[in-house]
Amino acid sequence: MKDFFYKYSNRDDLVAVRTFSQKLSYKELFSSAQKFSSKLSFLKNSENKYIPILSQNNIEFIVTTLALWNNGLVPVPINTRWTEKEIESVIIRNAFQYIIYEKTYYDKLKNLRIGKICFDEVLSYPANESGEIKNDEAVVIFTSGSTGEPKGVVHTFSSLANSIINAEEILDQNISDRWLASLPFFHIGGFQIICRALSNGCEIIIPDKLETDSLKNSIEEFKPTHISLVSTQLQRLIDINTRISNSLKLTLIGGGFSEDKLLVQADESGWRPVRVYGSSETASFVTSASVDEIRNNPSTVGKPVKNVEIKISDEEEILISSNSLFKFYLNNPEETEAKLVNGFYHSGDTGKIKDGYLFLDARRSDLIITGGENVNPYEVEQALLRITGVEEACVFALDDEKWSQKVCAAIVTSAEINVNQIRKILREELASFKIPKEIFFIESLPKTSLGKIERQKVRSMFEEKK
Repeated sequence: MKDFFYKYSNRDDLVAVRTFSQKLSYKELFSSAQKFSSKLSFLKNSENKYIPILSQNNIEFIVTTLALWNNGLVPVPINTRWTEKEIESVIIRNAFQYIIYEKTYYDKLKNLRIGKICFDEVLSYPANESGEIKNDEAVVIFTSGSTGEPKGVVHTFSSLANSIINAEEILDQNISDRWLASLPFFHIGGFQIICRALSNGCEIIIPDKLETDSLKNSIEEFKPTHISLVSTQLQRLIDINTRISNSLKLTLIGGGFSEDKLLVQADESGWRPVRVYGSSETASFVTSASVDEIRNNPSTVGKPVKNVEIKISDEEEILISSNSLFKFYLNNPEETEAKLVNGFYHSGDTGKIKDGYLFLDARRSDLIITGGENVNPYEVEQALLRITGVEEACVFALDDEKWSQKVCAAIVTSAEINVNQIRKILREELASFKIPKEIFFIESLPKTSLGKIERQKVRSMFEEKK
C-alpha cells in the first residue's frame, strides 16, 4: 500500500512542496528522498526500526519521512514543544537508538544518550545502496495516555491510505489542489496533510511558522484549496481579517470543541468549514458535518464517512470500527487490548446518535484539549505533586474563548509557595501548553468515600467563580 503515496514520484511538472523561499517538484522531492535514503541506510542495521524525528514543519521533515520509508523504517514525529525531560522519557521507554533532528532543537537533545543525526549533516554521510526492508508500518504518532505517559499510535500505510479514501467525497482532491500545512506534522492531522497531498499529487504549502500571522501570509500569498485548523486558529485568522481566495474548497475544523456560531461566521466569510471528529487512533477524522448540517442539527460532529461504523455502548462510550484504525500502541500491549476490542476502537468519548448524526457528550472526559494540544491532567498533577509543599493537586479544564479549554489546577499546600514559583518549577518539566493558566489554592479537595478526588466537583467549584 506504500505505492499509494508514490504515484506521482516521477512528475516533474507538479509542484510537491512550496515555501516562501523554496519550491520542489514531485520528481525533485522524491529524488532528494532517495539521496537521503542512501545516506541513512545504515539505520536498517539498528535493532529498533522506529526512528524519531524532531523538527518543525519543513521540507526536510517530508524528505526524511520518505527516506525512512524507502529503507523500511518507521518515522516517529516528536512534539517540538516537549521539554528535554519529556523527550528523554519517551526515548528511554521505547528504547529508541537514533533521532533525526533539526539543529534548532539540539539543546533539547545534547544531554541524551541516543544517536543524533542532524538534517544538515546527512549529505556528508557515505552512501550505501542496499535493498529495501519490507514493512507495512508507516508512522508512530504520540498521543496522551491514561497513565500520564504519551502512547505511540502505530499506523500502517493501509490505515493512512484508507482514511484518505474513506474521506474522498468530503476532500474532493485533484492534482491542481494545494494543501496548507497548518497543523504540526507530529499531530495526526498534520501528518495526514502530507499523506493526502502525496496520494493525489497536490501541492504542500509550508508556512514559515504555525503562528497566526505566518498562516495568514501563506493563505493570502499561495491561495490553498484545502486547510485544516483547530477552532482557536480559525478564530484568530478571522479576527485579523485573513483574505480567503475563491479557490478554497474547504477548511477542516477538528482537534476539540468548536462553537456552532464560529463555524456559521466562518462560512459566511468564505472559509467553507467542515466540522470533523476523529483521533490519532482513527488516522484523522471519521465523521464530518457541513455548516448546513450543523444548522439543522446543532452541536453535531456529523455522520460517519465511508467504511466507518459507529456504535454507542451501554455505558454511552463511542465505539468506532473502520479500515483506518491503528495497528497497536507501541510497546503497550495491555492498552492495545483494552482499546481494540472485537474490531472496534473504544474511544473513551461518550455521546449519542440521533437520525444518523453523532453528538459528543464528553471528549475523553478527563483529557484537556487546549488550542488543539492534548493535555493529560494526570501528568500535570504528578509534576505538581513533586513540588515541595504541594500536598494534593487536581488538574481540570475550564472553557475558554481563546483556547477552547484552558488548563487549571486546584492545589492543597503545606508550605509558603506562590503561583510564579510553581510555574517556574513546572517549566523545567512540562511543555508550556501543559502548565496551568490558572492555579487555585484550596484547603481541601472533594473526595469519594474511597478517597478518590472528584474532578468534576472541583471543576464545578471554579466554573461558578469565573
